[in-house]
Amino acid sequence: MNWLFWKQHRKQLIIFATVLVMYAAIALPTGRDLWHTYEYALANCGKTGSCSQLKNSLFTSGWLSVFNPNPVSGTHLFGLLIMALPFLLGMFVGVPLIAREYSAKTNLLIWARSISRRKWLTTKLAWTLVTAAVFAGVLIGINTWLSRTGNVLGVNRFAGIEFNMQGIVLIGYVVFAVSLGAALGALFKRTLLAIGVTLVVLAAMQVSVIDFIRPNYMPPKTINVVTNQLGPITDDSQAPKGAWVFSDKIQNYAGQTLSWSNPPANCIVPQNDLPRYRDGSNIAAMKAALSKYGPIDSVNGGPAVGSSCLVSDGYHYVIKYQPAYRYWDFQRIETGIYLGMATLAVAATYWLVLKRDA
Repeated sequence: MNWLFWKQHRKQLIIFATVLVMYAAIALPTGRDLWHTYEYALANCGKTGSCSQLKNSLFTSGWLSVFNPNPVSGTHLFGLLIMALPFLLGMFVGVPLIAREYSAKTNLLIWARSISRRKWLTTKLAWTLVTAAVFAGVLIGINTWLSRTGNVLGVNRFAGIEFNMQGIVLIGYVVFAVSLGAALGALFKRTLLAIGVTLVVLAAMQVSVIDFIRPNYMPPKTINVVTNQLGPITDDSQAPKGAWVFSDKIQNYAGQTLSWSNPPANCIVPQNDLPRYRDGSNIAAMKAALSKYGPIDSVNGGPAVGSSCLVSDGYHYVIKYQPAYRYWDFQRIETGIYLGMATLAVAATYWLVLKRDA
């Protein structure tokens, strides 16, 4: 039976090996160039005081921008390929594994011999799932090494693309995708229909995990950040380094969230003071206004608000986040979820082949 599996699927196995070799041939030199570019920039940014801007300035142009490890300034080509991998393997490896046998009726020829259904199915599933897991494992190993430049730049490793292209979760996701495809192929016995349903289920699963399930693996932490100046939150600079930020608000100690369109009346800067605050020809007037109001912000056409007044009224940043040290806990939890669902899909496949079609 092992020899029969090799005869049937040797082309796919050769393609897998070829893809890995080609991918490594591209990714490994690219990762080296990304890292060397970062090291060179780090060694020279101190002269211009721009080290804090490396995250947003590196890899925004030139050929390396195609493989940008920083989603803030571009699209990660490798990341998109990784996101597509479970879909491709589920639809074009998992589904035909059983459905093609039913369509061609080659399963009947095999079952008519001395090979039992259980042995036939076990051999096909075992070899396919192990091969898919090894393929994903090697690929994710390359990508974890490739991602080190983005990691030191402070890229959020919890983000959808970054989370799936590092660590171990891709292995579980691929095993689940292939198992699901095999189960749906056994259920519908029609390759095209099973491929379509597999695509829909995997897409719904990915959206659900990224947007709804993953944020709740562990209760998020909340911190209050009190500063001398408050302004619109445009990034995660107030959060701990490497944290996955869910929400960041400006609230007072009574729990009231600041509305920039309807701020506290006592913190609205009078219109008469705004020209003085912005008058570059009168430095003394500008300094006086700055001392009185602090930095002034106006968001989306709302009134001008003085930062010093907000601080005096007890407003501060309230940040809800997952700390960086939970990254590997989240990887293990999500991998376990996928492997658990893969187990259910495999059990369903056994039931469909051994019981329903007996």
